[in-house]
Amino acid sequence: MNQKLILGTVQFGLNYGINNLTGQPTEQEVFNIFDEAFLQGIQFLDTADAYGNAINIIGNYHLRRNNTFKILSKFNCIEKGKLGKNVKEALEKLHISAFEVYSYHSFSSYSERPYLMEELLLLKQQGMIKKIGISVYTNDELQYVINDDFIDVIQLPFNLLDNQNVRGNFMGQAKQKEKEIHIRSVYLQGLFFMDADNVPERLISLKPYLQSLHDYCKKESISMETLALSYALYNKNIDHVLIGVDTKEQLIKNLHASKDIPQAFDYINQKIQVKETELLNPVNWK
Repeated sequence: MNQKLILGTVQFGLNYGINNLTGQPTEQEVFNIFDEAFLQGIQFLDTADAYGNAINIIGNYHLRRNNTFKILSKFNCIEKGKLGKNVKEALEKLHISAFEVYSYHSFSSYSERPYLMEELLLLKQQGMIKKIGISVYTNDELQYVINDDFIDVIQLPFNLLDNQNVRGNFMGQAKQKEKEIHIRSVYLQGLFFMDADNVPERLISLKPYLQSLHDYCKKESISMETLALSYALYNKNIDHVLIGVDTKEQLIKNLHASKDIPQAFDYINQKIQVKETELLNPVNWK
């Protein structure tokens, strides 16, 4: 299952995560995480122009090690004619010849700037990007891009709350259209690891669902890492699962967490049906 994992890098370039108590790791700590990830068979790193200096750290790693990851990246809004320059500069910083996936960071960038697709297709033809992707948040966005033949990869949230009841039908449609599905937010920025009593006031509506998950884990002697990660990894419609860690130890814990526990997956699908779906998007937590 490790080859199905993608290691996220936002927390290496920015101070990120609602439950991150350790702060942004040093470059050496990031290198230790990358060493372990490569050793354990993880092939992919996910980054973005908006992730602070994450791209520079990955590039420094590639320069100083014999290990090279396949890179998935997302771009922000770019003026017409500037995308090629942006890609070339990023590839130079990363010390790689091509992006495995190069994605719109948002649906608005995709829908409001149709000229970008022409530039992406040219870059794909030139071999600087292998696949064109997009990061979406809502089911409306997902449903729209499913029908775009030029989109190869769709990245979307999926987790114990933002689950099969919310996303399942649309992911099935995407697979029928032969889209590659990448999942993010499996830990919902660390929210699942918070004690239910410590949930911020703005997220209090999610407390009963979180308590139910904690109670189930205790009853079945399953760790929250195992439940959350396995729920995504063992979904047949999901090609890759993005995770984020702050330490090497955290990564090792994650790598040993996954197991096929169908009875637990059935519990999630039957019992966890979130009505306050707007709170599943961290953008709305502010």
